[in-house]
Amino acid sequence: MARMGLNRAAALAVAVSMTTLIAACGAAAPAPVAVAPPPPPVVIAPPRMPAPPSNSMLAMTVPALRADGLRDTPMRDIDDNEKLWYFRSALNVAALNCQNPQHYRIADDYNMFLKTHKRELDRVNKLVEANYRKRHGAGFARIRDTENTQVYNFFAFPPTKNDFCDAALVLGQEAAALPSTDLVAFGARALPTLEGVFDRFYANYESYQSELQRWIALYGSPEMRAAQAGTANGMVQSTSTSETAPAATSNPPVLPTVFPSSGG
Repeated sequence: MARMGLNRAAALAVAVSMTTLIAACGAAAPAPVAVAPPPPPVVIAPPRMPAPPSNSMLAMTVPALRADGLRDTPMRDIDDNEKLWYFRSALNVAALNCQNPQHYRIADDYNMFLKTHKRELDRVNKLVEANYRKRHGAGFARIRDTENTQVYNFFAFPPTKNDFCDAALVLGQEAAALPSTDLVAFGARALPTLEGVFDRFYANYESYQSELQRWIALYGSPEMRAAQAGTANGMVQSTSTSETAPAATSNPPVLPTVFPSSGG
């Protein structure tokens, strides 16, 4: 009898244990702990790509500096008579191309310059022609025409137009009022003054080229950045004008010019 009581007590204990285990298994699972996603990476946009000065071309060749510190332009290694003649060419370009109201008088000053100094200009033209004949022989006329065209195109370079016209405005008035005996000496100092406009542009352009190379070294070329942006968007996109790669190297554009009937 006592054994039966013990067995019943053991069975009851097992039943209670099973009931407790079943109750524990049926309890609700604990709620998952929310984990915040990592913050998105910080994207630092590069600064704007350097732009060329005076709305000039993205890529162009500027005249190199010579050993004497001067730019290698058509105005190098010429005598004072040629300097005066090239100054006359510069005034011709200004009279044709400087069409803002503040520059209108340049054409009148140029015509007065030709009229006032006709004899002196004719004399200088003959001396310049004689030098060409001496240097180049029978083909001198063609060579002189070619070099005169280079001079005209040099002064007709569009990015320097405003500054060139401002300088020509001042020098044209002075040239028209000079006595003819002072004209050659005036041309020798006036021509470098006009060239200074272009020298400053060339220096600014070289600074732009240096800044562009630093920008590419830090942020990659415009083509690389465009390709990366296209890949991120699932397609290759064309770049805008301000982000395009420099165009093929070229010289300043050639503008039409009008030559006077005397001496080119």
